[in-house]
Amino acid sequence: MQTILAAVDVSRASHLAFKQALVLASSMRAELVTVAVTPRYEGNMNRLTLKDADTKMSVPFLKCLEDAADYAASLGLKISTVHRVGQPSEEIVRVAEEVNAKYVLLGSPHRSQVERVLLGRTIAKVIEESPCDVLLIPESAEIRFGKILVGVNGSKASMRAAERAMEVSREYGGQLHGVTTIDVPVERSLRYGVMNEAWQKGLAVLEKFTHLAEEMEVPVVTALREDHPKQALLAYAAEKDIHLIVLGSHGHNWVNEFFVDSVIERVASNASCPVLVVNGPAQAD
Repeated sequence: MQTILAAVDVSRASHLAFKQALVLASSMRAELVTVAVTPRYEGNMNRLTLKDADTKMSVPFLKCLEDAADYAASLGLKISTVHRVGQPSEEIVRVAEEVNAKYVLLGSPHRSQVERVLLGRTIAKVIEESPCDVLLIPESAEIRFGKILVGVNGSKASMRAAERAMEVSREYGGQLHGVTTIDVPVERSLRYGVMNEAWQKGLAVLEKFTHLAEEMEVPVVTALREDHPKQALLAYAAEKDIHLIVLGSHGHNWVNEFFVDSVIERVASNASCPVLVVNGPAQAD
């Protein structure tokens, strides 16, 4: 049986995401494991006034797990719960490895740029270190697979994402859209032949994508857009009423330096639908 790991905390976004995790687990007939991590207290107040800081700080996180189990039970469903104390991203990844999760599911609240820098690090680190794909659920979004959008640029990471999107499309009967973008700086676009070359490269990427789809027997819709990838993907998703966006991660060590300016971070922070971040080679069912 496959396993989904849903991380919960005291935020509204995680509570709503947990409800969607139940929907996904039911559709996959998968086991749902829910984890809450109490950040370890690293101050020195406990030496003076606060005894057993970790235990006291864990109270709201344990309540989150209790509420999650109660809600699942009210629907006739059973979940497993795990509580850890430590660095949240590290503990979430550790539990994902222990339970051999197929997906890690995280709530993704809409944030300002400053909030993304300060608070988005847990999501960034989970994406960086996760042994499996990470599904980000914006507040109030629902998990649906009727229309799936994958961003492709010819890289290995984007082709892994394309393959995963095709697997999901085939499993749920969803319509798959593949979009690649041309983002040429204005000063370069004025040079002779530059835009034509960019278009040819873009068309070659879509041809590769279409060939993979034919091999997997998945019908696809393709588009080539002139814009920054983030704007192009978000605009296309809104235009076509996309239900799920699929993007490829470039793997370890890219997040710390580039997450704030990355396509994944920008799309995940602004999308109205869930975003599936694909890590590593496609997993066999």
